[in-house]
Amino acid sequence: MFNFRVTNLSKYYYLTALIVINICVINILREVSISITYDAQSIYLAFLPYAWICAHLYILRRQSYFPLLLAYIISSLFYYRDATFFSSVILSCCLLIPLFISAEMLSRFYGRKWCAGYLKKHSVMRLVIMSIVCPLLSKLTMLLIGHDFEQWVNGDIGVYFLTEQYSFNIINMMFLPLSSLAFFPLFYNINKFLFLQGFRRRCLRAFRDEFSFSGCQHFPWVFGVFSVNILFLLLSQSDAYRSYFTGALYPLLLLQFVYGIHKHRLNPVMILWSLTVYMLLTGLSTDNASVPDVNYITSMMSVITVFSLALQYLAITQSGYLASRQRLAFYHTSSPSTGLPNNRALDEYCCQHPSATLCLVDMTNLYLLAKYYGPGIVAQTKQKVAQTLKQRRDLYKGTYDLGNHQLIVVLDDVRPEHTARQLKQNLKALDLSWNHVSLNLNFRLVWSTFQGGIRSDVGAFIHHLAFMTRYSEQTIVNMDDKDRVFSRQILHLQDMVSKINNALHFKNVLLYKQPIQGRNGERYYEILARLEINGEILTPDDFLPVVAEINCCATFDLIIVEKCARYIQHNRQQNIREKLSVNIMPASLNVQDLAENILAIFAQYAIRPNDVIFEITEDQAVLDSENALTSLNRLADAGYQLAIDDFGVRHSNFERLSVLRADILKIDGLFIKNITHDPINHAIVASICRIAQLKNMSVVAEFVETQAQYDYLYAMGVDYFQGYFIDRPALCFREPPVRLSQTVEGDSIHAK
Repeated sequence: MFNFRVTNLSKYYYLTALIVINICVINILREVSISITYDAQSIYLAFLPYAWICAHLYILRRQSYFPLLLAYIISSLFYYRDATFFSSVILSCCLLIPLFISAEMLSRFYGRKWCAGYLKKHSVMRLVIMSIVCPLLSKLTMLLIGHDFEQWVNGDIGVYFLTEQYSFNIINMMFLPLSSLAFFPLFYNINKFLFLQGFRRRCLRAFRDEFSFSGCQHFPWVFGVFSVNILFLLLSQSDAYRSYFTGALYPLLLLQFVYGIHKHRLNPVMILWSLTVYMLLTGLSTDNASVPDVNYITSMMSVITVFSLALQYLAITQSGYLASRQRLAFYHTSSPSTGLPNNRALDEYCCQHPSATLCLVDMTNLYLLAKYYGPGIVAQTKQKVAQTLKQRRDLYKGTYDLGNHQLIVVLDDVRPEHTARQLKQNLKALDLSWNHVSLNLNFRLVWSTFQGGIRSDVGAFIHHLAFMTRYSEQTIVNMDDKDRVFSRQILHLQDMVSKINNALHFKNVLLYKQPIQGRNGERYYEILARLEINGEILTPDDFLPVVAEINCCATFDLIIVEKCARYIQHNRQQNIREKLSVNIMPASLNVQDLAENILAIFAQYAIRPNDVIFEITEDQAVLDSENALTSLNRLADAGYQLAIDDFGVRHSNFERLSVLRADILKIDGLFIKNITHDPINHAIVASICRIAQLKNMSVVAEFVETQAQYDYLYAMGVDYFQGYFIDRPALCFREPPVRLSQTVEGDSIHAK
């Protein structure tokens, strides 16, 4: 009909149109308002213009103040034959001013969106103020004016200000709250339909859906409500049956609407309640009795008013519950940061489309940028990519957020290879920026056709794609055709990860010990770890990179610590005293409370500080990490010695000596192998020994394999020696291993 908010009419024509519409609507609603006659006086049971005014105020807010006030004054002059301009102004101000004041108060407390949806936020407070407080305040003002200034409101308008017939005073106080509570939903939706174009479109779609199969499901309930209403109207005309049956129909109607609130759409239910109230009040007003039973009418109006309030409160509560369910469902299948579908949504899509072609997009340097700019850059970049791809629905069927810096794009099944190349070009052409700084992202794509339909299969398939992007040197890989050899290599690596993960889960770790001998023949032993998987022994070169890749360094080190504690306890029972040196990886030191967990294990097995030395590989992360330094200081405070392993081959080692509270320096074997004939290695080892002496630290030389090396290092003042010349590693003790099956499906673990 009209859509004043989007037209180009001037403000003058806009206000004029609103005034004309309100004059017409208010006069029409006055004619159809429900009233009863008693002693030649008419009094309203439901004054419909008041509900229209409240609803109009919700939709247009401050724009409606002047049009409503002027329209009500003019309509009163037209409607009441003996009305004066002054009496019309008095009536209009009594009805409208409390509403305007309440709207301003609500706007001040709740902001501009105080009236956004009558079943949404702040609904209860608005309901109480606009539908109960304001009507009662208006009626109280009318009664006070009628009592003290009766001469202001003569003629037909004076019936609103009547105070002499006290039998009608209760009804006179109730008809405005009843009108606002019962008929507000109807007029609110009518106003939205008239003035909001988007709501009109949604209503037309909903109306079309109601006549579909889903709409047929609501028909029995709607038919039942109308049947009870028609039956009430018929029985209310009969003196013989009215008093017996009409009272029984009220509870039935109330139960029907309580059921409707929980089972059907809220807006149609509330609109139907407004129509039902109109029919009920019509039945009361057409009573055949010559003298209406005022007490009966008052009771029925009270019941309708209270239930209207309760029904709207139920609708508000149900609306909040449904909104919470929708948000929960949204976050269940969507990423909270980007709003894109997540892994669960991808699982559901793949279950419905078992032959979908999936392409994993890895933005390799986005993860590094997020460390400097924060996680917001990741969310914005993914949203921009998804928004761009959404415009080409013919090529890309959907975009899913995997977290971190990866996305899954569903490709067109007809020409997936062409679509993958087109995707690469589209990604390169993207203009991505952050805070006006252009981002130059690197994209790596791996695509393949998913064959399955089980959610666990989808997860394994995605892991396979992720491995491809991480280890492939190509920027776009087709796993289905030319890259099958590389794909098999990745599958082997993925299988290795699964085996190592399971071996750590069952603690299938073997401990070997290699002696470190002092100048006087005293010894302590460095612990060397091996993984045992189905009888196969894996060396650190095979499994340590994978352990670091899957972020299990701390788990691995705690397993070693616990096994060392049990070995020391075993030796103690055999009256054997061996001091052990245990390695801790730099990544483990960054884990919070690592030292507390180690000390808790040692306390459990009664391990003393002079039983264990901790070796750490000097690394930049140790110096820069607060957690790492805290863990090392905690171990040193507990009395345990610290040794720096592989000293001399990495970063700023001498700077690190001033930070770490180490007791032992272990010179890397790189400087030991050729020390007898390489003057540079000789100078490096000599300088390390001099620095260690200044710091009161012991020096250990690794990879001592010949007598010549031993003698040369002994003469230089090295304190301890380690290598094959001293002795080879030997197994500490063996615990029964848990055998793992050869096949690992998804995240499941098979043990024998």
